[in-house]
Amino acid sequence: MNISTHQNLHAMQSLQRQYAENALLPNIDWQALFEQQSLTPAQITALDTIYQSAIPLALTVFKRLNFDVFSPTAYHPQGLGLFDQLAKQEDRFLDILTAMSDDLNHETRHQIWSMLLRGGAVLVFKTWLGLVKTGRLCIDLSQFDELSDLLWIKTKPEQLAKQLRVDGEAEYEHLFLTFEDQVFLERFNCLETAVLFSQLGVYDPVFLSLRDETVAEFFLAQQLVTEEQIEELQCALNPLNCADQTSKQDYLV
Repeated sequence: MNISTHQNLHAMQSLQRQYAENALLPNIDWQALFEQQSLTPAQITALDTIYQSAIPLALTVFKRLNFDVFSPTAYHPQGLGLFDQLAKQEDRFLDILTAMSDDLNHETRHQIWSMLLRGGAVLVFKTWLGLVKTGRLCIDLSQFDELSDLLWIKTKPEQLAKQLRVDGEAEYEHLFLTFEDQVFLERFNCLETAVLFSQLGVYDPVFLSLRDETVAEFFLAQQLVTEEQIEELQCALNPLNCADQTSKQDYLV
């Protein structure tokens, strides 16, 4: 990339960031982004509401701390206090989101609730970042884990349901999204969310326990699963050698 092209790209990114800080965001065609799936109107509205709520606030905090989301080195913000600063903004974000979703129907608010508990704010931010960095509709997959840790909400599912006026046991779909070869909205913001989604039948608690040791420890303590159930599933998946370890996955932030 020559100097002129680099300067033009930097100028365009800076302009888009300034627009976004003032809630002037480029439109996202969520159905086109997740073309492998058929999204409902409620799911599209939920994604867009989170998008319109989360991006301006996150960018304002990043700007205050001189955190450049377009710089590769910015994904290791030692000493900048980003975690603390973003955590302090969570209540404000939820207040903004609640106000924006107040006139939406229950199904759409339920989708917002479900997505936020599983990284919805991360997903919309990385979509904005991908669009601004490349000029095309995509999700920025570079350094995903490092940046995502900054944007997960920590509010417990019951508290979030109360704030959004959601019945957590309502029988709506809990959406998983696929882009390229990655699945999104499959992790949990806390152990309580893992318990809830197991109780709702979205996840099998024994399978989660087999794949994630932290979840297993918590589920065993809560008597949601037993060691025997975990061992039986391990043997069922690998009958020739039950001692083999099933591949692990981190389901928690």
